[in-house]
Amino acid sequence: MKLKTSFFLFCVVVFGCATPKAPTGGPPDKKGPNILETYPETGTTNFTGKVFEFSFSEFVNRGSVQKELVVEPDLDMEYDIKWKRKKAIVRFKEELPENTTIILTLGGNVTDVKNNKMGAPVKLAVSTGDEIDSGEIIGRIREANNGQPRENQKVLLYRFPSTIQDKATYIAETDTGGVFRFEYLRAGRYQVYAVDDRNLNKTWDEGREAARPFAKDIFFLEKEQKDTLDVLYWSNPDTLRPELQAVGLLSTNRLRLRFSEEIEYQDSVDVSLTDTLGNVIGNTFPLYVSQKDPFIGFAYHEDGTSSEENYLIELKGITDLGGNLPLADLKPFSGSEQADTVRQKIYSTNMEGGLLRTEPFVVEYTGPVREQEIIDSLVVIEGEVDFDDWPNVQVRNNKLFILPQTEWINGEDYQFLVWNPFTNRRQMFNPETWDEIDLGGIEVLVEDADSLQEYHLQLEHEESGFKLDTTFNKTILINDLIPVGYKLRIFEDINGNNTWDFGTIDPFTKPEPYYVQARTNVQRGFTSEVIIRFK
Repeated sequence: MKLKTSFFLFCVVVFGCATPKAPTGGPPDKKGPNILETYPETGTTNFTGKVFEFSFSEFVNRGSVQKELVVEPDLDMEYDIKWKRKKAIVRFKEELPENTTIILTLGGNVTDVKNNKMGAPVKLAVSTGDEIDSGEIIGRIREANNGQPRENQKVLLYRFPSTIQDKATYIAETDTGGVFRFEYLRAGRYQVYAVDDRNLNKTWDEGREAARPFAKDIFFLEKEQKDTLDVLYWSNPDTLRPELQAVGLLSTNRLRLRFSEEIEYQDSVDVSLTDTLGNVIGNTFPLYVSQKDPFIGFAYHEDGTSSEENYLIELKGITDLGGNLPLADLKPFSGSEQADTVRQKIYSTNMEGGLLRTEPFVVEYTGPVREQEIIDSLVVIEGEVDFDDWPNVQVRNNKLFILPQTEWINGEDYQFLVWNPFTNRRQMFNPETWDEIDLGGIEVLVEDADSLQEYHLQLEHEESGFKLDTTFNKTILINDLIPVGYKLRIFEDINGNNTWDFGTIDPFTKPEPYYVQARTNVQRGFTSEVIIRFK
């Protein structure tokens, strides 16, 4: 009996030392941990201890707690973290300084044992004096490209006389709504910057970490004051030009262009082949960008290349998604005499979003349109009338343009039966046509704006390919828009470089006034009003 009792105690000791794990079974756990209580409670004054405790709702990844714990202000004091099941016990090795507000922050990346994040940071603040500092700074960070909240963005706060070259006095991070808070601050002068503090050293490592300024460089926080900063729009500008990595000849006519990143063919796209002396050889035109692999574009050389000749390629109107022109510094390449075996078929149309009353219906093929049957077999159904000899049809390279006779008739439904050589049958398309009374508009007003100040407006509907880039003074009315949702961007171009500038840290230049709305809805027959106040 004595031997059995000793063995039982040995098992308790051994298993009591193991890392706790969540019980298995049941539905998947997708909820992050919460902090149920702290010791002492936030707001405690005249605190004389050295121990702080966080009690979690479940077992957590202890390494994430060690990584996410931040003590502010930086006391340069050592501490260790011990565990008692779901409780983290933080013990400082020295006495805390007198008359100081101490803040322990657990970042939102604390996870449970199944890697579910806590989400929002949690602060435990106490004072070793009679009162606790209660100043507060609140801000919001959004993505510049779509206005969505930027989550888990680090923000550094410097209390004078500290500078951007020093270790920050305080650090915060944005929650799921893009909001950050600095709490329990004493009165004084501050600077604040958003920084990709990747190594979590509370320092901006210039050249390795991106940083963005707010609209205000230096501000003074009064005692118990709450200051709300202007929204910071975060942008990672794409300044890297795409590289044309290779030109492959699928046949004597068909060129395959591989780039280092996604590309777009602009309206002004042009591709030409030259000899090594720069003389243009034959007629070359762009086909399309691959839908499955947008790193690849295709072009067509009508006269055919020769395996005995060397060629160079020139590109115009091809950009990456950031609008950067490509680098095409390739060595001369040999032609091919392989016959083109790519089967002709319909590749895409412009029916997405519908057609305006004078807009053509465009059918894009995989190769140049030379088959007469594509023209001869075309049928346009206007309401209940079939036209097998539609008079307004044009062919340009690999595109078939079906234009209205004058304009698409209001109230009539249109169907286009277009020949697809791949299936040897007609393919039906039924795009929506928009009458003037069905269209809407957007009116933009910048409040308190100088009537002479110029603003840039960019309006985009990605699905239909609609893009508008224009300037205006104080107010602008944009009519004849199909009733869909548009992305709207507006900025004040202070330095006149036709680009929104997000500012710099050192030297400080504030970001240009900026606004983005991911979806501005246009309703049939109505004008949507957008009122903006930058100041």
